[in-house]
Amino acid sequence: MSILSIFKGEKPKPLWRFKTQAPSVIIWKLLISPDGILAGEERDTESKTASLFSLDVASGKVLWRDVVIDEAWWFNSERATSDNIFIQKFRKPDMPEPKGIIALDIYSGKLRWEQPDVSMLFEHDGKVYAQREALGRKEFFAIDSISGEVLEAYGSERDNILAMQSTVVDADLHSVYSMPITPDDEIFSSIGNVLTDILDVNELRGTIDFAEYGKYIIFSYHERIANDPQALLGNLLRNHLKILDTEKGEIIYSDEPNAETPYPVPENFFIHRGVLIYVKEKREIVGVALVDSR
Repeated sequence: MSILSIFKGEKPKPLWRFKTQAPSVIIWKLLISPDGILAGEERDTESKTASLFSLDVASGKVLWRDVVIDEAWWFNSERATSDNIFIQKFRKPDMPEPKGIIALDIYSGKLRWEQPDVSMLFEHDGKVYAQREALGRKEFFAIDSISGEVLEAYGSERDNILAMQSTVVDADLHSVYSMPITPDDEIFSSIGNVLTDILDVNELRGTIDFAEYGKYIIFSYHERIANDPQALLGNLLRNHLKILDTEKGEIIYSDEPNAETPYPVPENFFIHRGVLIYVKEKREIVGVALVDSR
């Protein structure tokens, strides 16, 4: 069933949900592939362990989950491509200097390859460009993204690699990302007028993030919790996410990604192939199907 066939005049609604399996586990980082595979990290803040997962955005089907690597905590999901998720490890567990690349098959979670001595610079045209520290200087390499084979060694030709990197356009043609606006922006008053019935601008904290998709405008903003003395004392904020149907002129979907948060969390949603994706209370990913009227 396609996303569009769900609607037939109905309002946007959650198409799928992905929840962590324990209270101490949070969604940490998300990556989207060009083909609509959402990959991310689940991190247990108590045990300091982490695992990886991926799911199909169109259906919400979990492709794999609970995949671990040989480093329990100190790693970073770097990039998702049509084939792989690239994981960057670090030279020492508690130091941010990168060293070691792992490539996982994005559809199965299985290890494709590992290069323990290099750090990832960028990926382009089926190759991973990487560097290695060698006796006080950097050496550069091109690695096949599927096999992990070193295809080219460039020595210390840094300028050539940087010139190549500058020409690589990281364009995500199927995703729409939010744009933050502040009271100093010209468009702020127009956005404020749209939300005037539901938002007291005086209680707004941080930016209003919004994105347009077809006839919809999606807003995310944080306001001070003014009706609870304890929350007011702690300067706690509530995060709202709303979808405005510009043809009807009304809000047709509303949620609270964070009921209480001590600080604004900007850029906390995006849209991929007609599915609005956001994280709720750090422990749940929600995919909301939108009508594409463009």
